[in-house]
Amino acid sequence: MLQLPPGVEVRTVAGLGGAFAAGLGAGDVLIALLGEVEESSAAELRQREERGAKIMLLIDDDGLVELPKVTGLRAGFMKIGNVNETTLNKGLAAVAQGKVAIPPELAHDLLVLATQRNEPARSQLRLTPREQQALVLMVDGMSNKQIGRRLQISEHGAKRLVANILAKMDCNNRTLAVSRALREGLYERYARAT
Repeated sequence: MLQLPPGVEVRTVAGLGGAFAAGLGAGDVLIALLGEVEESSAAELRQREERGAKIMLLIDDDGLVELPKVTGLRAGFMKIGNVNETTLNKGLAAVAQGKVAIPPELAHDLLVLATQRNEPARSQLRLTPREQQALVLMVDGMSNKQIGRRLQISEHGAKRLVANILAKMDCNNRTLAVSRALREGLYERYARAT
């Protein structure tokens, strides 16, 4: 499958430990499975890369979530299911030149994963029960004074609750907080709880 220029040697070793023991160094290109990379071997890969070794990591369909362990590595990446003669030779040529090779379909998958990871984080808002009550009243259009009366606290206490909600929701004003609460279903969830 590999189209190698004259004088280029291919060695097969058992695992990353075998590659390290074989003397992976400047000018060498290592092809490895991302799933085999552990924290300690990721650190070793970074050190070898600093000494001039080049790395191509193959990723299986579930392997995208393992990418954080190789953060900072200037490796090439390729999905195992997309490896063929053309993609492998093109990716290895880019890696050998010191480029970070990421095929377009993998870049797309990474963007989708990044989007999916951000969504749950936003919906995992941690409001206290009192802040949840205040948010429901904000969505209902109540002022700080009205929220204070309803919750039987001072207007200043209600103002502090609203400020905490805005900070936790990363919103600059009540309108944005209300909009987000409606869009993410927080109003319905918190209204049922109260």
